Amino acid sequence: QEFVDAYVNYVFQISVHEWYTAFSSGFLKVCGGKVLELFQPPELRAMMVGSSSYSWEELEETAIYKGDYSATHPTVKLFWETFHEFPLEKKKKFLLFLTGSDRIPIYGMASLQIVIQPTASGEEYLPVAHTCYNLLDLPKYSSKEVLCARLTQALDNYEGFSLA
Repeated sequence: QEFVDAYVNYVFQISVHEWYTAFSSGFLKVCGGKVLELFQPPELRAMMVGSSSYSWEELEETAIYKGDYSATHPTVKLFWETFHEFPLEKKKKFLLFLTGSDRIPIYGMASLQIVIQPTASGEEYLPVAHTCYNLLDLPKYSSKEVLCARLTQALDNYEGFSLA
């Protein structure tokens, strides 16, 4: 029993002490103080990481449309149809593209509230995201295939000006 206790102490405390101390110091500089006493561990985790409950239908329901776009506009319908067919990782990539984060706010998708607006540019142009406002400039595409190709191209190449 003494050997097992010593081994467990080494693995979980002594061997990681240096790295844990550095992590703890940095974490407490950013998130320290009396505020930590207000939260239970699951609440603190939710504040730091966000929710992991992706409700894509809720994202669609709370979306706001500008200009002549509405939930019934053909381009918007094609967008949501295409979006809902994406696998989870691509949907998360869209969140990162649009909001700057692939995580859901603590209050869920309803608090995200994205805005979709038309652009005067033609369908050869890509969708453009304004991350500060959760705003998507979505050109009027003539088909689902064109929309899917342009959106996929935008999601795959939005970082680093495609120079990597």
